[in-house]
Amino acid sequence: MSLFYTVDARCGKCGITSNVQLSASVNADRRPDLRQAILDGTFQAVTCPSCGTALRLPAHITYLDMRRGQWILVEDAGQIAQWPAVETEATELFSTSFGASAPPLQRTIGADLKARLVFGWPALREKLLAAEAGLDDVVLELLKISVIRNVPDSPLSDSTELRLAAASDSALTLQWINTASEQSIADLSLERSLYDELAADLEPWSELKAQLEAGLFVDMNRIIRA
Repeated sequence: MSLFYTVDARCGKCGITSNVQLSASVNADRRPDLRQAILDGTFQAVTCPSCGTALRLPAHITYLDMRRGQWILVEDAGQIAQWPAVETEATELFSTSFGASAPPLQRTIGADLKARLVFGWPALREKLLAAEAGLDDVVLELLKISVIRNVPDSPLSDSTELRLAAASDSALTLQWINTASEQSIADLSLERSLYDELAADLEPWSELKAQLEAGLFVDMNRIIRA
């Protein structure tokens, strides 16, 4: 079930408060339109009825897609500095919903789900894109770390992030974005063969791979912010 509830949202520009529908959960199997809205960037995007300013509501949802084997807890990007504590909460939530502490039927369903924790809408979109393109998200994060190591003058900072923006059989497009505004800073096109080559020989990356796989928060920020 996809759940929404009405809240008051205050426009940061004009200060007017209006009623909006805030999402608490998304079931992509029953509402594929919501999955598509996440992919095209319109999910939880609203416009101030007074001044027309575009607003993006903060993320705080559970995302379930049983067909694609995804369970994702999505929290606001502003909480990423507290990821260890949030990861503990996410692990407990998945355990009681579909894991070891869940009823037998839910445990059976959970056996086919990959549980993840992400911070912010772009991070959620990236997980959906990666799954659709057949990309292992652990290998994708290792690829991004490789990019940062080898591309001079990368705009990496506490206010930016590197996310998968598009994927095809031959190419991957990574995008530097401003975390707060979600605005694009720069694009980086890579041949998909770079991903394939890395995936075929993970031994040199074994230590970093183990760190990424240590919990539900599979993101290079797990290493950068450690």
